[in-house]
Amino acid sequence: MKKILVHICCGVDAVYALRKLKEEFPDSYIEGYFYDPNIHPEEEYLLRWIETERVCNDLGIKCHLAPYELEIWLDTVKGLENEPERGERCTVCHDLRLEKTAQFAKERGFDSITTVLMMSPKKDFEILKSVGESVASKYQLEFLSVDFRKNGGIEKMNKLSREYQLYHQNYCGCMYALFQQKKGEYIKELVSYGRGRLPGSREELTFIKSIRKYAENLGLKCTEESFNFVNWRALSSSLKINKEPVPHTVLWFSHSIKGVLRAKVKEIISDTDKKIVKLNKSNAQIWILDTSLKEISLEMPRLFTHPIFIIGKEYGNMLKENAKVELQLKAEFEENGRSQNLFIGNLDACTILEFHSDTLADGSEGFSYSDIKKAIDDNRQAILKGETGIAIYGAKTIGNIGKRFSEKHTVNI
Repeated sequence: MKKILVHICCGVDAVYALRKLKEEFPDSYIEGYFYDPNIHPEEEYLLRWIETERVCNDLGIKCHLAPYELEIWLDTVKGLENEPERGERCTVCHDLRLEKTAQFAKERGFDSITTVLMMSPKKDFEILKSVGESVASKYQLEFLSVDFRKNGGIEKMNKLSREYQLYHQNYCGCMYALFQQKKGEYIKELVSYGRGRLPGSREELTFIKSIRKYAENLGLKCTEESFNFVNWRALSSSLKINKEPVPHTVLWFSHSIKGVLRAKVKEIISDTDKKIVKLNKSNAQIWILDTSLKEISLEMPRLFTHPIFIIGKEYGNMLKENAKVELQLKAEFEENGRSQNLFIGNLDACTILEFHSDTLADGSEGFSYSDIKKAIDDNRQAILKGETGIAIYGAKTIGNIGKRFSEKHTVNI
């Protein structure tokens, strides 16, 4: 029996290519090998791996996760940073990934290797074939040059990708290709958000995909519901009171301040859980919490976007009438922010257990993977019977946007 090891770069390219391989080599044994050190950042690597594993699990194909080796890739493509896509950098990158695949195949007793990169319309088929055959011959392996794009392969891939509701990346993974694509713009794809899972972030999506993979492995039906919203990021901010820098956060959807806003405290109003400081210039505000500094989630989406800076109670005594303040804020609004709701089981079940996927930037006000996994395990039989469903809503911390988008909810947790 022929043993084939398939290099896999992502779930989208694999979803049809693996089916095609099983069709063309029905008597062969097939395994996958996920190795893509060109992908940056590591969170993106993990997200693409999760989707790859979902596809492989559904097809009954074992898939191996290789270590994330960005440093090796950076050294390998050094000097080729400015090469265009499909240029020499891509050739060297293909060589690195297929070399590692061939080594793994040889160690594990495979006869042949191939790659689902041949599925992608952005890759040069002939270069991939040349690199693959050269690498395979070094290890006495056969390289299978399968043109997955023939006979409507791209259309079939896209159809299957939609059916699986796969994450569809908007760049190959290479930071240098992304630099060229964005041409000096702020590149959100290369930003990681630490402990938090901000609404619309890669971290939030990875969380959803991880839960979906777990639930599907238990035989539970899963459906994602994507929605767009106006997203926001604070790129930089500064707050000084009487020329002294003060730790702070900025309330979601605060608009940028042009230059430096220098003002004085005009009025301080007591509220339920804070004091609201108004200034003698602009409509910017400073909120003094009755606790130490923390981020604040929104119960409702904000209608008014005046800048609001938040400080802890320990700095409140600095803000008296006529105190001098300096505010700086650079923020970005993104009109095509995207998040998703995940539903597990029957959406018309009598009981729907509700969770949410996002958190504040520090990781607070959210659920953990183990929280939702436990709910799935505890209610698995009820879910299979259609008596209970689980809803995991996106973008909760900025006004319950995911839940507002969906009309199906009955029980809170």
